[in-house]
This record gives sequence, structure tokens and C-alpha cells, in this order.
Amino acid sequence: MARFNLLSAGPFRFGFVATLGVLLALLLGAAVASLSTALTLIFVAFFICLGLYPTVRRLETWKLSRAGAVLVVIAAFSVVVALLLFLVVPIVVEQSAQLLRYLPQAFDDLEGQAWFIDLNSTFGGILTPAVAWIIDTVENPTTWVVVGGGALRFGAGVLNGLFGAMFVIALTIYFVAGLEPMKASLYSLVPASRRVRVMELGETIMDSVGKYLGGMVTLAAMNSIFTLILLTVAGVPFAPVLAALAFPITLIPLVGSVINLIVVTFVSLFAGPQTALFVGLVMLVYVQLEAYILTPRIVGKAISIPGSLVLIGAMVGGTLLGLLGALIACPTTASILLIIKKVVVPRQNLA
Repeated sequence: MARFNLLSAGPFRFGFVATLGVLLALLLGAAVASLSTALTLIFVAFFICLGLYPTVRRLETWKLSRAGAVLVVIAAFSVVVALLLFLVVPIVVEQSAQLLRYLPQAFDDLEGQAWFIDLNSTFGGILTPAVAWIIDTVENPTTWVVVGGGALRFGAGVLNGLFGAMFVIALTIYFVAGLEPMKASLYSLVPASRRVRVMELGETIMDSVGKYLGGMVTLAAMNSIFTLILLTVAGVPFAPVLAALAFPITLIPLVGSVINLIVVTFVSLFAGPQTALFVGLVMLVYVQLEAYILTPRIVGKAISIPGSLVLIGAMVGGTLLGLLGALIACPTTASILLIIKKVVVPRQNLA
């Protein structure tokens, strides 16, 4: 009996409960880590849903019923996905394979251009071994085995990517169709005394995130189309591939358009320095137009946060979740700031 009382004393009880808490936290962490891919796909589908939902509300203002607006948005989304799968993807895949075969010859041609010879001689010939190393790296099959993680892992990655894409598409459709019941169920879990305030805050956050994501996708699509037209007019090879890459790159807040400018200008060097200069200048003008005219009009004031926090959020999100993390960094940061402004600060003022 004394031993039992000793074990049930305060320090022993605290240590036992603390150990169980640590073990439970480790188990939950391992579970989340093992489900990271599934959670990421669900997160992607939900954010796509938030980007599509403002269109549903806009259609409702045009005297469409909610069911009709949802059906129109789902149909339009399905048509866009089908067009990408059957028209754009085959072209991009074919030209990507051609690009890999073309790169060694392109570097050889680059070394024979007069401007490269002059620049190389100016720097004492240091460009020649650099180009030779790049050519050897591109031509070496081991490089692509290492990059792809091996043929078997690469094939498994492609299959997983296709499955993930189909899962995201299907889940997005379900989210769009059932967002209102989902929100009502979540709000019902909040105590009645706080429900109205939570609903107002939640609707504000989702509306801002939806407008921001929709605006960013629109801007990225415009940038991609402009890149395709510009490179085609300038005679730069593999314009469809570069335009397809421009879309995900320009989704990155603030720096995406600049990265795309650098990439297309560098590739344009294969067509000559005059072409690269023309492409670089035109893209620079477009980036300024996008920053000062298109972005304020399309994205508007849906998300208003300091530029320093945008960069920090994009860096942290990109490190954790790659492109997805960089894309959702702005709405996530804005949501946190909005909660602090609407909830934390008023409570501190009353304290």
C-alpha cells in the first residue's frame, strides 16, 4: 500500500504523464510525416477550391442558383483540365525530349558565335572549360539517372504524379460542390456566443484567399501566354516548353516573374545576343507592367501584407512544401495577420 502511494505521488505521476505525452506527440508526428503526401494533395485541392469559389459567388449574382453556379464552375474546370491533358501536355513532353537532345549541339553552336569568342577572350578563356563541363554533364546518362533517382524511381514518380493529379482534380470537384455544407458543419462546432464572429472572420479569410489565388493563376496564365508569343516572334527555339515552365514559376510571389525573365533571356542567347537583348528588354517591360498595373487590378487588395513578410513567407513555404508552399505563403501569412488583428490585438487591448 505504501509503495502504491509512493508511485501515485505528485512527481512520479507528473513524470509518467509527461512521458506518455511525449510518446503521443512522437506518434502523432510520425503519423503526420507518413501522411505528408496525402495531406499535401488535400491541401492543394482545398486551395484550388478556394480559388474557384469566388467564381461561384459571382455567377450567383448573375441570377444563377448555387447548384447551377457550382455545375458551371465544375464543367469549366473539367474542360480546362481536359485541354491541358490532351493538347498542351503532349506538346510539352515532346519538345522537352527534343530540348534534351538539342542542348549539346546548342552549346557547340554557342561557342562558335562571335560575341562568345570575344567575351571568352576578354576573360582569359575561362568560359570554354565551363561550357565543356556543361556539355559533358548533359550528355552523361549518369547525370539523368542521379537527377531522376534511377529509372525505376523515376517511373514510380511519374505514376505517383499522375495518380496525385487525378486525386486532386476529383477532390477539388467534391470540395467545390460541398464547400457550403463543410463550412456550416465546422461553424456548428464553435460555441454559439462566438459563432458569428468566427463566421465573419472565416468568410473574410476564405474570400481573400480565393481572390488572391484566382488572381495569381490569372497573372501566371497571362505571363505564360505572353512568353509563348514573345519567344515565337523572336524565333527562340522550344517556346512552348519555356511558356509551360513560365506558368508554375510565375506563381511564386514577387520573384517568380523575375526568375522567368532570367530563364527566357538566358535561353535566348542560343539564338544570338541580339535576340536575348530583345527578349530581355520586352520581358522587363512586361514585368513592370504586371507589377504596377495588372497585379493591382487583378489581385487588388485581396491580400495586403508587407513585402518583407511576403519574401520571408515564400522562402519558408518553399523550403517546407516547394512550389506549393511558396504559392500559399502569402494567403497563409495574411490569414495569420488578420487573426492577430481581429482576435489577439482586441484581447490585449481589453487586458
